[in-house]
Amino acid sequence: MVNKMKELPEIKESLTGIYDISLSPVRANALAAGAELRIFDHLNSPVTAKKIAEECNYCAETTEEFLNVLVACGLLEKKNSEYLNRPDTRQFLVSDSPTYYGKILLREYHRISMTPAEIIETVKGGPAGPKEEDDMGLEEFWSDYARSIANWERSGSAQKLGEIISKLPQFDSFEHMLDLGGGPGLMGIAVLQHHPSMTGVVFDQPAVAKVAGEFISYYGLDARMTVMGGNYLQDSFGTGYDLILCSCTLNFALGCMDEMVQKIYYALNPGGVFASLHDGIFNEGTAPEFHILNMMSSAFSGFNWGIKKGLIAESMKKAGFEEVTSESIDLDVGPFDLDIAVKGS
Repeated sequence: MVNKMKELPEIKESLTGIYDISLSPVRANALAAGAELRIFDHLNSPVTAKKIAEECNYCAETTEEFLNVLVACGLLEKKNSEYLNRPDTRQFLVSDSPTYYGKILLREYHRISMTPAEIIETVKGGPAGPKEEDDMGLEEFWSDYARSIANWERSGSAQKLGEIISKLPQFDSFEHMLDLGGGPGLMGIAVLQHHPSMTGVVFDQPAVAKVAGEFISYYGLDARMTVMGGNYLQDSFGTGYDLILCSCTLNFALGCMDEMVQKIYYALNPGGVFASLHDGIFNEGTAPEFHILNMMSSAFSGFNWGIKKGLIAESMKKAGFEEVTSESIDLDVGPFDLDIAVKGS
């Protein structure tokens, strides 16, 4: 009996996208390993793999293979057997740069990394609880986090937000601002640097506020900017502000957003402005990609902290703000929503 010849499957789609995703762990692990080794510190001038291996006491053969992977990832250049940082790598992955991203990169790598087994276990059995539950109650955790997040903020996001706020029609008349949940304070600092005389307060939990005070001194704003420590969900953060800025912080108020925005409304002077920068989740909880991927481990731990597009704008309207506008702005870590509300005079 002769077997009937079978046709190969008809291919209507490309496997490239799925194959590319399958290589993502290699890229992420290579980047994290490079940051952990601080190997980019050795690559501001052209150098051979052998020279780096000798300086660091590494294996010359595997050092070369690793550097080749970093070239393939787009992090290094290679010419005539010598390796060199690319401009963005030099800016963000060399440890003495003021915009060094390596520390928070490693922190976030450990926070968001989940093995297939961990994902399967969570999908089957439900949330396992936060990875950093024990650490998050420690002052050292928050002060260290604030210092590391500062380098992300001043890697372009703070500068861009400062420029946007400085173009508000009310900006020149502002006298006093509040950077609420301001972390290390770089966002508020960027705003103040656009204004000749406005004063400001950075409000965050005490350990973080202390770090903000250090950055305020570093940027020479001690005479115009102070810090206040507390829990903004429970404590008073004062009144008499012309501008209140919330940058990626109101996720902690998801359970009481209307009340929180009302509290902000009462803290503003007549004619004051409330500006909120936050992730705006849309497409039924599937976009933007940057935020959904970043939030997976948190969502799997039982804390789905994404802010849906339009949520804060709606709370602004409920609170009584006369004018509410919304726009999407592209930062270095993806698109964010910026909702701006003006209190009536």
